[in-house]
Amino acid sequence: MTQLFLQDSVTFMNQMIQNPPGAIVGPISVVLGAIIDFIYGIVSSVPGALGISIIIMTIIVRTALLPTAFKMQRNMMKTRAMQPEMAKIREKYGNSKDPEMRRKMSAEMQALQSRHGVNMLASCLPMLITWPLFIALFQVLGQAFMFVGSIGEAYSAISHILMAEGSQFLSDVVGPLVQPYVPVNMVFDMTASVENMNRAIHVLSPENWDIIVSQVAVEQQANLRGLLDQKGSILTFFGLNLVAPAGYLWPGIILPVLSAGTMFLSQFLMMRSNPSTDPQQQNIQRVTMILFPIMFGFFTIQAAAGVGLYWVMLNVYMIVQHYFINRYYVKKDAENQADGKAKA
Repeated sequence: MTQLFLQDSVTFMNQMIQNPPGAIVGPISVVLGAIIDFIYGIVSSVPGALGISIIIMTIIVRTALLPTAFKMQRNMMKTRAMQPEMAKIREKYGNSKDPEMRRKMSAEMQALQSRHGVNMLASCLPMLITWPLFIALFQVLGQAFMFVGSIGEAYSAISHILMAEGSQFLSDVVGPLVQPYVPVNMVFDMTASVENMNRAIHVLSPENWDIIVSQVAVEQQANLRGLLDQKGSILTFFGLNLVAPAGYLWPGIILPVLSAGTMFLSQFLMMRSNPSTDPQQQNIQRVTMILFPIMFGFFTIQAAAGVGLYWVMLNVYMIVQHYFINRYYVKKDAENQADGKAKA
């Protein structure tokens, strides 16, 4: 069962990455890939440079989005301040199902929000920005050889050696190994371009490479082994292959666990600092606080380990960010209240 699950994870991952990114995600993927490649070029001499590059990229991107985080927190604190008035409006209309009564209640709520300068869509803005970034990073790490130049060079060097072995070698040796994971036409088109060859070899396992190395010309075996070791050192971060599914075996399982745990903590802190008085909203918050971390934990099992690393770092950043922004606004509110009393 373990082997079947891992194979399904690999199949899921490879089916997703064979599809080219869309018009929105595509340009974002190119930018993220360029950022990772630039950072990698600076830290390439450090062990685990690709993982460090992903961490630094996460910090850069989230720091650039800090203005939206400030707006969201300010909006949430305004919403919390007007909750007693919202509760009065709900009490006024009760649980009436009458459409006219519901319309009036909605109109009063909107008027209240307008008076307090609250925009309910502001709370969704960070998520609307985060999702395209997350999907783009999924593509970047799923096809890192296309978006990150340093990784592409390592793949291409290997592809040139295999292509030099001839079409018969690719058809008889490489083709059967990659056919379960890539489109059939790509198997027969590996000689057409280095990019196709890179896509093909991306899905090969260490066991597959043992077979391939044993079949290449003897004088090329040591060279191919060296290039494979170089590729492995680029893609590895604390024993994790960052472009392969994390899985649920050690050490990969640590990422899904951290992904779920840090997301739960982030949502818990946000809910605690911005409690709702609406029972229905409280129930929704409790469900999402439990359900979303579980969903993302399972998704991280199947996604590239680098995506899991990004998500963990994103959650950690947001926990720290929430602490300092919330502290800033609490202090600011206290100062405003003190000024108000002094003027009175």
